[in-house]
Amino acid sequence: MTRYAPSARRPPGRSLPLCLSVLLPLLASLLIAGCGSSEESDASKAGNRSGQSSATAPGKETSPDEPGTPEGTPLADTDWAAAIDDIDCTGAGNEGIEILNTWFADVRGTGVPDAFVSFTCRHQASTFPQQLEVYDGSSSPEAPERIAVLLSAEEKANGPGPRVGDISFSGRSVTLSLAAYTPDDAFCCPSLRLERTFTWNGEKFEREAKP
Repeated sequence: MTRYAPSARRPPGRSLPLCLSVLLPLLASLLIAGCGSSEESDASKAGNRSGQSSATAPGKETSPDEPGTPEGTPLADTDWAAAIDDIDCTGAGNEGIEILNTWFADVRGTGVPDAFVSFTCRHQASTFPQQLEVYDGSSSPEAPERIAVLLSAEEKANGPGPRVGDISFSGRSVTLSLAAYTPDDAFCCPSLRLERTFTWNGEKFEREAKP
């Protein structure tokens, strides 16, 4: 007769650790994933809020080294070629004014950006001197009020005078980067590089003396 050995009984309590050994890692992984997702979501939201704040914060100033925008001034859409009438272009054939560039910045601290306009007379035969003027940003676009001339077309050292390359702003100061002529330069190619800084003293732009 075949005898069957009785089946061995497992001691009570051993099946629980086996289940827990499967469930606990699974629960732990779910908790970690949930926390990470929450942290990531919170960080993403904070990042979005931070980005929105920096982009739309009221009163945010532009970098002092960068020209501002014409927002807030009626001169944004001024027809400068028609408005400027203080330069004589008859020596250039009287073909009118050519606007070269326009920058806006609140250097005077009025809360409204002023217009810095560089221009020359149109001339097909040769290079005509350039001029750079500053206009009150609060004035009428039909008759803008000139408050300064930072570069005059009357300056004709070694040819037609300096050319405006760039302009930068810092606090109450504005710096012009100019290309000027030496006696040996052709009209096409001024080789001398100059910088001139003007500071608003409360009444006018005063040129900084170079050492």
